[in-house]
Amino acid sequence: MTTPAVPNQQDELLLVERVFLRIGSAATDEALEEELLKFLAPVILKLASPHEPVRKKVMELLIHVNRRVKDHESIQLPVEALLAQYQNPSATAFVTNFSIIYIRMGYPRLDLNKQIELLPSMLNSMEGKPSQHQDRSYSAAVKFKLSVGERYMY
Repeated sequence: MTTPAVPNQQDELLLVERVFLRIGSAATDEALEEELLKFLAPVILKLASPHEPVRKKVMELLIHVNRRVKDHESIQLPVEALLAQYQNPSATAFVTNFSIIYIRMGYPRLDLNKQIELLPSMLNSMEGKPSQHQDRSYSAAVKFKLSVGERYMY
């Protein structure tokens, strides 16, 4: 039986730096959204790297992403890919924690139909997860229900 190969630190760093460059050079919200939809979930997976410099570079990239998307609620995030990552039982704690952060950030940005479509998956994904994740996700579900109620109340 062979053991899985440990990724090369230089290769992983180069990959993360290339993604950082692409995200960092996105000149418009639309271009940034396009890059995030492609690369945010895979970058978060790099938090499981065995190499500290790779994880550190990913954290730098995520800080940059947070700064760029925080006040731009029109920028969509890859919620479906992040949900799949979050539900993966072999994902590390770092990967699940950062996946839920971006799920919580991205879910309210989705249009109403997409929120409705993903709500069951989002709620089912909480089974067996830490209570703080469950509390946050149920809070998002309640906010969603309240926003739907407000839209149809008048």
